[in-house]
Amino acid sequence: MSPLLWGALGAVLIAAELVIPGLFLIWFGGAAMLTGLVTALWHDWGLVNEAGFFTIAAGAAVATAMVHARRRNASSESDAARINDRAGQLVGRAVTLSEPIANGQGRVFVGDTLWSVEGPDRPAGAAMLVAGHKGMVLVLRDAPEGR
Repeated sequence: MSPLLWGALGAVLIAAELVIPGLFLIWFGGAAMLTGLVTALWHDWGLVNEAGFFTIAAGAAVATAMVHARRRNASSESDAARINDRAGQLVGRAVTLSEPIANGQGRVFVGDTLWSVEGPDRPAGAAMLVAGHKGMVLVLRDAPEGR
């Protein structure tokens, strides 16, 4: 088959991916273009060898895309679980008490939000660290020196 035919097949498959998105045809289009390039380098390669090379290149491209997609989905799932957990996003953040913590209860401003907190009794203005949360109540501990 002519290298130009492989290139045209690749271009048609890539264009079809734009019309019918699914992140599937683009890999076959790339494999067809690569096959066209290899066919241009080795003129008398034969149709069977070209088809075999295209099959291997397409399989490798799809397998690589699947591995990449799985890795990307695994990392985005962990981010998605935390996106609506406002209290969980504050864990590890240094805060200054807006009101004293008395009998283990108090309140603190974080940004523009007033949060209920639990922790050791401390005066207003004390530096604390968000160690965790119980629902929408932040659990505080003393901040390490220098923080």
